[in-house]
Amino acid sequence: MHNTSKFPEDKLITQNTSTSSVSTDNTIIEASIPAEDIEKKKAELLQQESNQEPEITPDQLSIGKRLLNWRTIVPLVIVVVALVYFAKQAHINPQQTWAAIKAAKIWFLLAAFLTYYLSFPIRTLRWRFLLENIGYTKTNGVHLPKFPKLLEILYISWFANVIVPAKLGDLYRAYLLRTETGLPASRTFGTVLAERLLDLLVLLMLFIPAVIISLHENLPGQLRAGLIVTLALVVVGAVALFVLRTFPRQIARLVPTRFRAHYNHFQEGTLGSFRRVPRLGTLTVGVWACESLRFFFVALAFGLISGNLLHIIAASLFIALGEALLTVVPFTGGGVGLVEGGMFAMIALFTTNTSQAAAAILTDRTISLFSILVFGFIVFMVAFGRDARKASLKQKTV
Repeated sequence: MHNTSKFPEDKLITQNTSTSSVSTDNTIIEASIPAEDIEKKKAELLQQESNQEPEITPDQLSIGKRLLNWRTIVPLVIVVVALVYFAKQAHINPQQTWAAIKAAKIWFLLAAFLTYYLSFPIRTLRWRFLLENIGYTKTNGVHLPKFPKLLEILYISWFANVIVPAKLGDLYRAYLLRTETGLPASRTFGTVLAERLLDLLVLLMLFIPAVIISLHENLPGQLRAGLIVTLALVVVGAVALFVLRTFPRQIARLVPTRFRAHYNHFQEGTLGSFRRVPRLGTLTVGVWACESLRFFFVALAFGLISGNLLHIIAASLFIALGEALLTVVPFTGGGVGLVEGGMFAMIALFTTNTSQAAAAILTDRTISLFSILVFGFIVFMVAFGRDARKASLKQKTV
């Protein structure tokens, strides 16, 4: 394939690097299974991939081209202009906002940063379990990359989601894993969808009690409508899973032939992921506990929310999870604009100090958005450079 793109991720997608192994709970079982049986199982997992799965070109996943596309730029310009207008209407004072940032308690901010980044190893461990649930294990002849590599792939996918809309990073993650292992990207993407559904279910279970505790009977109509929309999304997701599980062949016949392999792998990856639910549920709760604690520490750093500890925890949980729900709408990369506006509206329920609220939002988004831009770019470039060197050495040895 001739690659005309100037952006390095295009090469990263198309390279087929060597696969590294990861230790699993099935090591003893693997030793007792004949090698030919392992190869047979691996062949069964991969037999549909090579010839039936339509190829995704680098242009379709190019972060650089998506970043420079009008569909990315125009929504971003719109929300930035809207934010500036909104800030003026809310009488947010830049000097007072900066003074509040300088007065923040640094140790709480450090705790917020560390807590947030603890969520990534937890997310990676959960993703590995989801991949193992659909049969990607050593006993089936599949050697997943080691934990650090899976963590790298997941973090790069977050970087992609931050800079471009439409959740491109979710698809990007599946294809980065494909370059490492040769595993079907459609089936791997099914595990990403399963991960999103798990997140939504746990978010709902944590979000609603947080709203009730923090707001008591003073629940605005807008928030009540938001809860109804969230419930509707969960119901739609549950119904979709039920339909996919109950009528797989009927639905497959409705899918165009050229996309049917994509659909089959996608369905297998999604439905097959829902095993070992207690373990997956515990890890998902851990993920959102880290997300919530991030804003809890930010709130403590600024003295943003008054009241007893239970009220501060519930309010922080409400705001942090509400922020996460706002990112579901893929209008802009990282939810820029929508998230900040939504957070300001939620924080306004607990304080009238607009400059302090703006300072807390800017700090929180620096941790959860800007740091991903900076560190994600570094990780991305290091990964590209390493894989480019491997490809060069491979060509020299051929």
